Amino acid sequence: MELLCDFLSQLTTPAFGEVWSSSQTTYPCAHSAQIKLALLARNGSCKKVTRQVAFSNPPEYRMDLKGADKRLLALGTLLLPQAWSQEKHHQAHQEKRSHLRQNFVSVDTLQTASRGMSVMFQNYIQNSRTDPLRPGALGLGQSIAGLMNNIFTLFSLVTPICAAIIADSWLGRFRTLCLALCVYVVGTMILIITSLPVSLAHGAGLPGMIVAMFVIGIGVGGVKATMGPFIADQCTDEAYQISYTRSGEKVIVDREATVEYIFNIYYWCVNVGSLAGIATTFMEKDVGFWAAFLMPSSVLAIALVVFFLTRSRYVDHRPGTNILPKAFRACWYGVRGGGRMDDAKPENVLKKYGKKVGWSASFVEELKSGLIACRAFIAFVIYWLCQTQMSTNLISQAANMNSHGIPNDLLPTINSVTVVIFLPILQHVVNPALRRVKLAFPPVNRMTVGFIVEAMAMAYVAGIQRLIYNNGPCFDRPRQCTASHYGDIPNQVHILIQIPVYILEGVGETFSNPAGYEYAYTKAPVSMKTVVQAAFALSSAGGSALALALSPTYKDPEILVMYSSLAGFMFLDACVFYAIFKKYNKAQIERA
Repeated sequence: MELLCDFLSQLTTPAFGEVWSSSQTTYPCAHSAQIKLALLARNGSCKKVTRQVAFSNPPEYRMDLKGADKRLLALGTLLLPQAWSQEKHHQAHQEKRSHLRQNFVSVDTLQTASRGMSVMFQNYIQNSRTDPLRPGALGLGQSIAGLMNNIFTLFSLVTPICAAIIADSWLGRFRTLCLALCVYVVGTMILIITSLPVSLAHGAGLPGMIVAMFVIGIGVGGVKATMGPFIADQCTDEAYQISYTRSGEKVIVDREATVEYIFNIYYWCVNVGSLAGIATTFMEKDVGFWAAFLMPSSVLAIALVVFFLTRSRYVDHRPGTNILPKAFRACWYGVRGGGRMDDAKPENVLKKYGKKVGWSASFVEELKSGLIACRAFIAFVIYWLCQTQMSTNLISQAANMNSHGIPNDLLPTINSVTVVIFLPILQHVVNPALRRVKLAFPPVNRMTVGFIVEAMAMAYVAGIQRLIYNNGPCFDRPRQCTASHYGDIPNQVHILIQIPVYILEGVGETFSNPAGYEYAYTKAPVSMKTVVQAAFALSSAGGSALALALSPTYKDPEILVMYSSLAGFMFLDACVFYAIFKKYNKAQIERA
């Protein structure tokens, strides 16, 4: 019932169709419906509705209604103008869904095209070209490989802040995204050229890798900052609206649920693109790294051209006035007030400092919402630290196990397969079931569940490492003793024992990552969405910074203690996060 009251209080004029006031006496049915609606609403602790009622054509999101809510919704039918055609409404509704779908698929093709490359960096840097078991190029060892990977990740997660400022203040999201993708393509070309056998033979491998990582990091940063908000911008609907299904059934559309769905599909597409790692891991082994780098780079270049040519289909919010200076000044007044952002409201600044400011009290409230999201992202630092293990130490761990011909960097794709399978189940089975029994599952809860599953994954990794040390021939010095025949014989533990790790990682990501993107977008002020999204990426940079600090432990046998510590800290992080942020669930549920 609160849902219907909130819905009726927020309706705005639709893009087409005539608006009818529920108080018009020329339509007795509508007038009587208004009276009944008001009486029922008062019983549900909602004030009398006096707003005009309009109906628009949003993308469909089904929500089951029972009891009094269903009766209220049925009364809403009487408010429709007689001239309104359900068939016309459905046709326009389908056109809008088709338009949104085309935009979404076109944009996500860019993201999926760029995911098959970074998984090869660990082998490329760590192993030499003469390694008897694993493909390689530079031969710098596990510690240096992990160090370079973490520096690259850290750099590519700091650059989103600069890209976000450019997008929100000058170029807009579409132009910034195109520019970032062009830089990305240039970086991949440098990597391809310097990974050719002739280039490696002349010593161009390491300098080329460093330059390529720098250029690609700039491009990745721009993509990370702008891609998520740009996709969510394609949903232009209001908070609550009514729509018709093809069968003529009337449903309520919740924009927050639509945004949740968008970010779930966005993250699903990202992981579909990660499946390119299956092909590239075999190509690096059987053909060479240059060919493995060439495949995703070619797809990325083609997708960029298609994306630019279809630019007229996208909703592109051009930046207005640069509000970042105002935001920084407002935050400074909040800091001067002892961390209370209410001190930054105009009336309080005038009273306390005798100054007039160029922002409103509502701007401060929006800024407070964005800062709450940024505080929540601090909990992601430990989470990202655990996630970085998949592209670094878990690949090295697999190299110390009996692979039976399976590439040691192939198994991380199981993580993506898990997300691709489990995310639709969560979206279309689990979430609707929870809504039917009226159990809320807001972003804070989803992130907490993801953190706990991540802690379980790290505990399992520690168990695998202990198992490796308990088996010969080299026990806690894998491939480093004379019994290994110069590293040719790993410890006798099957590589497939890692599979549950990547399944747990995938399940944890399914809960945490889309919820994080959604939380960043919905909490941010309209003109700062890219900046807050970049702040979410910056939390990942914090995880990479911690990974750099822990790099001296990336060796045997110290790495076992590192894995065990990560599991414990991740679980503690989940508990503290929920204890602090569960109070914000109430506001989220009340809006829903």
